[in-house]
Amino acid sequence: MEYSEFIEELEISLQDQMKGETAFSIRAQTMQKNGEEHKEILYCRAGETWGLPLPTEEAYDDFLEGIPIEKIAQKMVKLMKRYTEVVPRKWRTEPALLPENIIPVLIPSEGNEALLETIPHIPFYDLQITFKFRVIDENGCDTVNVTNEYIREQGWTEKELLDLSLNNEIFKESALFARMSEKAEEMAVLAKADELEQLKDFREHALLLTNIYFDFGAASVLNQELMCRIADKFGENMYIIPADIEACMLVSESDLAEKDVQEILDCFNRFSPALEKKLSDHIYYFDREKREIQQIPRPEEKMEKHPVPVSDKRRR
Repeated sequence: MEYSEFIEELEISLQDQMKGETAFSIRAQTMQKNGEEHKEILYCRAGETWGLPLPTEEAYDDFLEGIPIEKIAQKMVKLMKRYTEVVPRKWRTEPALLPENIIPVLIPSEGNEALLETIPHIPFYDLQITFKFRVIDENGCDTVNVTNEYIREQGWTEKELLDLSLNNEIFKESALFARMSEKAEEMAVLAKADELEQLKDFREHALLLTNIYFDFGAASVLNQELMCRIADKFGENMYIIPADIEACMLVSESDLAEKDVQEILDCFNRFSPALEKKLSDHIYYFDREKREIQQIPRPEEKMEKHPVPVSDKRRR
């Protein structure tokens, strides 16, 4: 079954399982993606005219691995119900281009050179911290770049802009965790930042960190207070796997070797179809005592820094 046929069947199955549901609905739409038409299914909460795209590409991968469409639809319905429970409505009524709606965003340095000439930014290893307004109104949810002109008008430095964005409620209170069940047909368990006690139930010290918009959620790792709370729950330092600009995976240090963590990231980057969402080729490390994020050199970078000595005999 081709992807387009799968989406049609999935939509039918979702509608069938959502009979009588009033808290949310779904609708299909066709978008242009990489120059081609791409159909997606949107989650819409009751009374709202905009929606969030469901993870249909991941669902199609599950289908190709043999999971029935009915099971996939059940997983998605549970996910939508949980999202409706954990996301407060106040995030839908914020005014637009105001300082309190500025959020930090992480983007790659490479490939964004032209953009970085027009917007304030702060280097962060091989990444850049940039800034956006989170614009939410009756027409939907979007982000708008904070420009150099804007901060000049405000009289702010880039450091002052960073401090402001990190302390804005729209950033601090929008963090969202996802823990995948061991059973592929079951839903991801979602939890907000104030529900960290759920971490005690994790069989493995790993989780996905994003935000309630599933949009530029990787920047949630810049919330130092939150990262310290997570590390304290784990009881140790953490590896950070920058899955893409939308989310990072956090793994406790004792659960995986560094080389295995790097391999996970390399697999993400090798097989991800959305290259525009790629964040980094490097893994990171959160030191809970220093309360800071460090970048870990790639294996080939370590080899360049510490070359293996070759004896005179082998040279001859």
